[in-house]
Amino acid sequence: MALDSAIALLILSSNIASNHKQQPPPQMVNNSFVIEIVSSIHERYHFKNFVFYISERLALDTEISNDFFHDFWETFPTVPSMLMINNNQSMAGFLSTPSLCLILTTGFDDPIMKLASVGMRGVRFLKTIFIYFPILSSEAYNLKDYNRFTEGIRRLYAWIWRKQFINCLLVTVDNNIFIHEPYPTLQIINVTSQWNSSTFFVDYSTDFKGYAIESPVRYDLPRVFFMTGPRYGLGKKQPHLSGVSGILFMVFVNYINASYDESEIDGHEDDPVNLLEIIKMIELKQLEISMNSYTGILGLNIGSSYPIGINDWCMMVPYRNETPAHMYLQRSFRSYTWYLMCFSVFYIALGLWLSTPPSRRDISLSLLQAICSMVMISPMRILNVSSARIRFLFVLLFIMGFFITNLYLTKMASFLTASPEVPQINTVQDVIDAKLPIMIATHEYEIMMSKNFPAEFMALMVPVSKGEMDKHRDKFNNSFGYSIQSDRWDFLNIQQRFMKKPMFHLSEMCMGPFYHIFPMQKDSHLTKPLQKFIMTAFQFGLMSYWNTEAFADALYLDYVTIIVEEDIVLPLSLTFFRSIWMVWWFGLLLSGLAFSLEVKWHLLQRSRESLKNFYLHLRTVKWLKVKN
Repeated sequence: MALDSAIALLILSSNIASNHKQQPPPQMVNNSFVIEIVSSIHERYHFKNFVFYISERLALDTEISNDFFHDFWETFPTVPSMLMINNNQSMAGFLSTPSLCLILTTGFDDPIMKLASVGMRGVRFLKTIFIYFPILSSEAYNLKDYNRFTEGIRRLYAWIWRKQFINCLLVTVDNNIFIHEPYPTLQIINVTSQWNSSTFFVDYSTDFKGYAIESPVRYDLPRVFFMTGPRYGLGKKQPHLSGVSGILFMVFVNYINASYDESEIDGHEDDPVNLLEIIKMIELKQLEISMNSYTGILGLNIGSSYPIGINDWCMMVPYRNETPAHMYLQRSFRSYTWYLMCFSVFYIALGLWLSTPPSRRDISLSLLQAICSMVMISPMRILNVSSARIRFLFVLLFIMGFFITNLYLTKMASFLTASPEVPQINTVQDVIDAKLPIMIATHEYEIMMSKNFPAEFMALMVPVSKGEMDKHRDKFNNSFGYSIQSDRWDFLNIQQRFMKKPMFHLSEMCMGPFYHIFPMQKDSHLTKPLQKFIMTAFQFGLMSYWNTEAFADALYLDYVTIIVEEDIVLPLSLTFFRSIWMVWWFGLLLSGLAFSLEVKWHLLQRSRESLKNFYLHLRTVKWLKVKN
């Protein structure tokens, strides 16, 4: 039933090409020979799927429907097969490996070739057999037809290499089999007389036979930069590449036995990298791969390597590392502690005032006694009480308060005392409040514009070129904040490892995560070897080692510096005790106001008594006059 449906599909699909102009029929390939080759390969690799891309020109020929597919499915009845004639659906994600793709074509310009390249985007590393049905004038072709035949094979392999079908072979008329040896330069080899399953699909992933890889070198600390000489007289004596990505790239080139084209070192190694320009070169097929890696925030439509890291895109901002001297004592306790102490003073004073007999109540005395109790200082009045037990208790309270007060002051004046934490710039609102300009790359500004940040925040953005950014950011100019990726921050932050308080810190304003990748052409023949190499480098800890080596190289070239603080002990000034001065002056004002009120109240009471006596005197005089 499945066979009949497939044959019907082929016959129906031939209607699409029925209106094409008449041309010589394609020469037929030996079906049995093709099946023999597939059987030999299947015994070795045990394929899980077969995918057929069939030219519409061949769908017109019923021999393929009646003979080839009939024999094929009888030979492989249990292996799932898919027929693709005019369906450009991508096979990526639908095929299990190992799978075999068979492309039945009449030439490099056959529409099925474009369909196959689109459908196999992302899976062109799968093993592929091109079955070439040449269109010739006769079966017994002459010299002209032979030249056309060989030219067709050459063009087919040129197309195969351009589209990066690496694991492939070509079967054509007269039981001819061709393979290609791509390294160091493309060669087409006829293996008709001496083929076996091991001859096909040779693994070149660790031996590129000196294949030349081109990639320009541009400055991009810490990923790629150029060493003009040896570091401290050690290691390489000739100019060489450094940086985490640069070292990884060059070691990978050696690992696959390829070579780096020295002509790419063109005297512009100190120029800052222009990623958009490099990516444009890859899109136009002018460049195969770039050693200048980048973080995938750009989201451009090109191929990429296996990730060499996962980065966030964040803002690094100046670290607020100075506590105002007058805030030192105040911030020794949290705000709610001070509020609780103030409340306790008034609460105790109110309790003392209420518990005192009405005739002896004195609010100022109660307040002073409450303050003394809070700081564990006994007021002199307590020492005059008749109870020896109470006097002994307050003497102990005084001694304890003396020691605790001295311990506290000693701690506050100690050089080893850590200053209270200062609120840092961490959010968008913090940047707006601090009016901190943020320096970002020009292409990053366009991305941020699409993220709907507040207008006040975007007004603080300063779009600059890559070179201008590096000049300020790498030297830690704290007049600005900067956009930065995680790997770059980890590298630059090493400069601050010996500082008590850093100059910059990584804020909470982040986007991501994004893959850190090498830009390269889609379906590149370098993809699989590079993936294997990157995974091995991580497993053996080479990435950490190369990062350390890159920092040492950058330190030697003065691209970075180890920032050392000068430990100067400054004596405490009167400003340090500003909080105490403020409390003292505030206390003087309150006490003066309280004294003035008491004096006024006393004068008011005397005036009231005088008026009362005067009133009584008048009544007495009046009563005496009435009596007389």
